[in-house]
Amino acid sequence: MTAGKRKFVLPVILAVALAAAAVIVFLQRGSGSGPGPAIDAAGTRSGTAQPTSGPRSSPAPSAGAPSASVAPPASEPTGAPSATGKPKALPATATGGGRYPARFTVGAPGVKAYKQSDAALPVPKGYKVVKASNKESKEWDLYDCNGTVNLDHKYFKAFIYIGTGCHGTVNITNSIIAPPAGSANRAILVNTDGSGSLKLNLTNVTIRPEPVGLGEKSVPLNDHAINDCATCTISLNRVDVANTGGMCLCGARTTIRNSWLHDNFIANLTDIAAAHTGGVFPYGGTGPVTIENSRLEPGIDAHSGKPVKDYWKAITAVLFTQSVDGSVLRNYSVRNSFISLGAYGLYAQNGADLKITDNVFGPTHWDAAGGCDKNCSVTFGEWSNNVVGNIDGVPTKKQVPKPN
Repeated sequence: MTAGKRKFVLPVILAVALAAAAVIVFLQRGSGSGPGPAIDAAGTRSGTAQPTSGPRSSPAPSAGAPSASVAPPASEPTGAPSATGKPKALPATATGGGRYPARFTVGAPGVKAYKQSDAALPVPKGYKVVKASNKESKEWDLYDCNGTVNLDHKYFKAFIYIGTGCHGTVNITNSIIAPPAGSANRAILVNTDGSGSLKLNLTNVTIRPEPVGLGEKSVPLNDHAINDCATCTISLNRVDVANTGGMCLCGARTTIRNSWLHDNFIANLTDIAAAHTGGVFPYGGTGPVTIENSRLEPGIDAHSGKPVKDYWKAITAVLFTQSVDGSVLRNYSVRNSFISLGAYGLYAQNGADLKITDNVFGPTHWDAAGGCDKNCSVTFGEWSNNVVGNIDGVPTKKQVPKPN
């Protein structure tokens, strides 16, 4: 690999192990009832400290998810498979009256309903297969992005590495990103440096790493699909993200619309809590971040319509905010979206005047919207018409209270 092209960051393994051990001791001594322990503002639910430069490459996961004998939420889903094995159509109300997409209706054209465990997705007609630039790391490299780069109808059998000198506009459309077993980093690793800006636009894209067996390694399965950078503007529209640890480690100039997060893949992990991430996680972000008309349900097995077993141990919260070095998240807005099946739906540790409106909160292991302790300085500029929904996304009229 050409010198200067890459920056690797070692995860803080020891800190994670200590944090996880501390939580296990706490929970063994506790009663096992009620909400889980508070997450402190320094990130000790995590040990998720990130570098101030270089890529957010395979961040040390948040350890210390609340653990108890409480069973995952259960209901009889209307989207369970029919006798033919194909998912039944969900009722129209499962989209919140058209506010967010139905399952398997967004992503790359031609991709039909698939199971989490399928070895690979079929290559739809009209797609060009793109293989890895590096056979060992399983990456496909994009170094020169001057002007505009358009990647359309590609089936990437690799993770995408966007190099330090990639400045300009990159449009990925109507494409599948499917990192194979043994991939060394997240599905899209953005490593653009601060000497120029990058606009990264994903439209009609399916991001779905291939599964691996118990104990086998493949980083995209247990990490956020994409990360931001200091000078990036990121847009996701009609993006389907499955078999990952989360959708986006993005805290500034990020817009997520009409997109779907589902099927967090934990079947390879002997210690499920080791993968603790947030579905959309603006870690140390300053904003703006906009999420709208999206379906974020990382813990669902979309093909069966039932929760992934122990899903909550791998996702701290579907929406998780956390400060770094005094950062304050501003201009953060979530509206007209379905938020379901994380340990929490929303866990806001950090942010000023957050706007959370017109959303449907489905089942979670702990609370739809968790309150933070006295060390957190979160304020809500708007909290309105956020209601409870069932596992399929059908809303009720029951209001979700604003976190304390």
